[in-house]
Amino acid sequence: MLSIVAFLIGCASQEELQSLQEENARLTARVARLDAIVDKERETVRELREDLKPLVDKGLLIIEVNEGRVTLALRSDVLFAKGSAELSADGKDTVQQLARALGRRSPDRDFQVEGHTDSDPINTAQFPNNWYLGAARGITVTEAMIAAGFPRNHLSAATYSDTRPSQSNANDGGQALNRRIEVVLVPDVSGIYKRLEKQGGGGGGGKGKGKGKGKDKD
Repeated sequence: MLSIVAFLIGCASQEELQSLQEENARLTARVARLDAIVDKERETVRELREDLKPLVDKGLLIIEVNEGRVTLALRSDVLFAKGSAELSADGKDTVQQLARALGRRSPDRDFQVEGHTDSDPINTAQFPNNWYLGAARGITVTEAMIAAGFPRNHLSAATYSDTRPSQSNANDGGQALNRRIEVVLVPDVSGIYKRLEKQGGGGGGGKGKGKGKGKDKD
């Protein structure tokens, strides 16, 4: 009797070990795929820095990765007069250079143009508050990029008002940096969703399948 019990325990242990090995293999494959995605984004950043080096060297543009997002930040002081959403001559030239570089390097990727303000309130007939000012500036830059030849179906505009400061608003220098336009490379996660849907549909009697779901965008 004891030998039978030991045999059953041994069989169960072998099954558990095999299951753990298979799960480990799946996790290793997932990590490898995610690493490949990260490496691709790093290469994109390297290419953008190379193409946009003139703007970076002049201090007109900052390229960085924030919270996993590739971000190209333009100071609003370079683009707009205070309280205005009309591009200056230098601002138009800067946006045109940016649009051409992004169009060459990533014509099939989506970008979101985000308007950010400092914490000083605005209250005019045109801009009742900072949300309106940020939105107007984001749309202005978006339209300028489209006019420069960037594909309109790969752009969107957004406003964050003063809710996402990059620096403290306690001094003029910090406020100047907070008044900015950020052009953000929207992460391409379609491949991850497809793999997850495929894995979810492989078992469980069809439970949890996401039929008819479209591509999510930020």
